[in-house]
Amino acid sequence: MIMWFRVAGALALTWAALGCLDYFGVTALLGGRSGDDVHNPVQQQTWARDLFWFAIFAVVMATSLLAAARRGAMHLRRALARN
Repeated sequence: MIMWFRVAGALALTWAALGCLDYFGVTALLGGRSGDDVHNPVQQQTWARDLFWFAIFAVVMATSLLAAARRGAMHLRRALARN
């Protein structure tokens, strides 16, 4: 379970770093597109694709956390039953 907290922390830290880079305008250097290009229909398709992959990642992460929580609950029940 601690591993999943570490993964979630790394993900949160990555999002914070990307947010800071976006705030300071560095994403144009990293992503190859400026803020004006976002209104371009081709760029909007890119955002839709990014959103799709983020949704896939979120589902996989949520499923993994649920499985870890169920395993942790089972171990906790077993440990409490022995006492």
